[in-house]
Amino acid sequence: MTLVLLDKNLRWVHIFIPDYKNGKNHHPEQGIMHGAIHVHSMRNNISTNIRYMKPFRTFLLVFLPLACGILNAQTTPPPAEPPLTPSEFSVWSQRMDMSAYIGKKYRLMVAIRAKPDDQTGFACAFIRNESPQGGLRAWVYMDNMMDRPVRDSTWKTCTLEYTVDPKANWIGFGVLAFSSGVYYYDDMRLSVETEPGKWTDLPLQNGDFESENLSPWQQTAQGVPVRVLGATATLHSQHPFEGKQCLRIENKFLRK
Repeated sequence: MTLVLLDKNLRWVHIFIPDYKNGKNHHPEQGIMHGAIHVHSMRNNISTNIRYMKPFRTFLLVFLPLACGILNAQTTPPPAEPPLTPSEFSVWSQRMDMSAYIGKKYRLMVAIRAKPDDQTGFACAFIRNESPQGGLRAWVYMDNMMDRPVRDSTWKTCTLEYTVDPKANWIGFGVLAFSSGVYYYDDMRLSVETEPGKWTDLPLQNGDFESENLSPWQQTAQGVPVRVLGATATLHSQHPFEGKQCLRIENKFLRK
């Protein structure tokens, strides 16, 4: 015997129920039924099969909701990407909880080189003391190297330092590429002064850009996710500062 259910999301659930009378699919010693459930979405042609070997009442109470939950997970669309936005610069960043180091100095070091299309372009890094929840302009301090931008095509190691704020004990950090051109970043390191004159490295995910992808680096602007029109970031294997690859940001912005 079979049972077919259809819901408003165009999913149907096909349940195979064993035949008691003829003794089919029934274990004679344990009194356990063997059967299966087939869940299918007509919208995107996704199917899920679950075999069970339980009393049928237990199956209805446990496995049917489980199967529908699996199907919901398969058909739930991913979060929408931010819309493309025009800008004069592009940023890739991360955040880190620094509450264990309140009052201590922290240091960000990164190698940078730049090939701007004209004299308006430059590359830099930044650090920010941010509130734990983050969000738009949720910082109390920022150093974005506007007073010492990098325009040279040769690698230069840049250092940024500040103190962890008790009221803004997360930090945001990352890289910025201003105006059109190609900009390179590598060997980013984060450390904290645990004792006077003693700096201890902190784990920084993909700070060396040696991973297979850019994760967890995220394109942002003023602390929130964005997608800047004409800006792309890739991992680049030619002439890195250290290791086998570096971060390459290319801005192709429309001329005004």
